[in-house]
Amino acid sequence: MLDLSSFTGRHTPPPQADDAYARYREEHATHHADGLPMSQSMFERYSLGSDWLSGLKDAAKKVVQTCRLMVGVHDYEYYLQHMRERHPEAQPMSREAFYRYCLEARYPSADRPGGGKCPC
Repeated sequence: MLDLSSFTGRHTPPPQADDAYARYREEHATHHADGLPMSQSMFERYSLGSDWLSGLKDAAKKVVQTCRLMVGVHDYEYYLQHMRERHPEAQPMSREAFYRYCLEARYPSADRPGGGKCPC
């Protein structure tokens, strides 16, 4: 969004830069004690000043999840996360039970009441 506050006389100072560079220097010192860290300008150039890579990873995970759902493979990790967040008191199904449940929901068996019909 364009900042027009300088025209109104109510100019607010820019927000404080996050301490990503400080975290980078601490991590670099921990893992590479004898190496030289990047300068702050180089860090901002290569990191784009933020953690943009995690956003890209999240988008890639969502694309993979969508593709799996399109071909009928359900996401067990998403199910576990949902159970932890929405139903913490409930015991989640095992991976095998989860996939059996999804398969049964998609292709009902003759043993189940109301089942046994071909989905075609």
